[in-house]
Amino acid sequence: MARPLLSGVLVASALLAGCAPRGGKAVTPANNLDAAPAKTTTLDVTAVRGQAGTLTVQRTATATIEAQRDSQVAAKTGGTVQAVPVREGQHVSAGQVVVQLDDTQARQALQTARLQLQQAQITLDQTRTTSGQATSALQAAVTSAQATLAQAQSGAQSAESLYRLGGISLADVQAARAQLAQAQSGLAQARNTLSQNGRSAQSSVPLQEANRQSAQAAVSQAEENLTRTAVRAPFAGTVATIAVEVGEFAAQGSAVFRLVDPGSIRAKFSVPSGDAPALADGTRLNLSYGGVNYVAVVSGSPGIAGSNRLVPVTARVEGGDKLPVGATAQARYRNTLGSGVLLPSGAVQVEGGQNTVYVAAQGKAVQTPVTVVAESGGQVAVSGIAPGTQVITPVPASLQGGAAVRVTSGGTATP
Repeated sequence: MARPLLSGVLVASALLAGCAPRGGKAVTPANNLDAAPAKTTTLDVTAVRGQAGTLTVQRTATATIEAQRDSQVAAKTGGTVQAVPVREGQHVSAGQVVVQLDDTQARQALQTARLQLQQAQITLDQTRTTSGQATSALQAAVTSAQATLAQAQSGAQSAESLYRLGGISLADVQAARAQLAQAQSGLAQARNTLSQNGRSAQSSVPLQEANRQSAQAAVSQAEENLTRTAVRAPFAGTVATIAVEVGEFAAQGSAVFRLVDPGSIRAKFSVPSGDAPALADGTRLNLSYGGVNYVAVVSGSPGIAGSNRLVPVTARVEGGDKLPVGATAQARYRNTLGSGVLLPSGAVQVEGGQNTVYVAAQGKAVQTPVTVVAESGGQVAVSGIAPGTQVITPVPASLQGGAAVRVTSGGTATP
């Protein structure tokens, strides 16, 4: 490392040889190129100016693609698959039919139920009409019997008066009395018939009403059964997989397709606890899958470190609707290691257990202690010197503090 001092060492050796005692052997000094140069000898060095900055490092982690809304949609009834009007990977809206089961029997059952409802309604209407008509006729009969009774009462009273005056015979009085009794009996019978009809109407109309309601319930059930033959998307999303083919039988409760909400695609991964502060809510990072890069945004605060000392992180993937759920991807993020004056790692020397740098100032190499804040990728962030300080690097092995130096070239340390 003392190549610039080579010629000076040879000259010194020649002078020493000329001064050797006569008759004795010449003393030949060792040619040690790593020997510390005399402080009066100027050493050519290179230096950089430290720049204030933050030292960051890129980290990678294996992420798993998940979806917050990921549903295995099952058939609500059993049946033969009649049609599959969508394809895997197709976006569907909420309520859109994805798998259609055979609905022939369900439609026939609905038609039968509707006919039965119609018949029940007709019977109810007829019962109400008949009951109303009978009530009117019987009410008229009661009114007529009341009029007949009034007439018989008047005739009987007249007959009694005439009989007392001797105007009519006893037989005539008895005949008038018989007519009165007959009129009274007729009114009682008319009233009894009206009452019986009322009780009959009170029982028959509610019965027919109950029959109509039962028929209406049967129609509603038949409509529900028909609806169940169409397996629909419960929410808007992408059909990830279809588990059935046309002609196959789908059992009730069996999953027939898988639906994923692309807006809920998440990447989940774990990081060392020291990196967790760099992944706060809203932090943007890069996610790579299949040669395509996606932007992911950290959602919520990182979780609590588990037994493996790793902290779980969840990030929402922008435009990740084509990412297959369950696949693995690479998450890349940057972690801040520390801030300070940035220098090449080779500029820092360890002497006596202390990190030091050699500052080129006023033609001298000034050994200056520093504190290493962070180190990564051939750079260090240090404290103890001011930004813009000219620091010697690489450091010659023979360099000592206070040595005369001449900076021949240099630059600026950049992040």
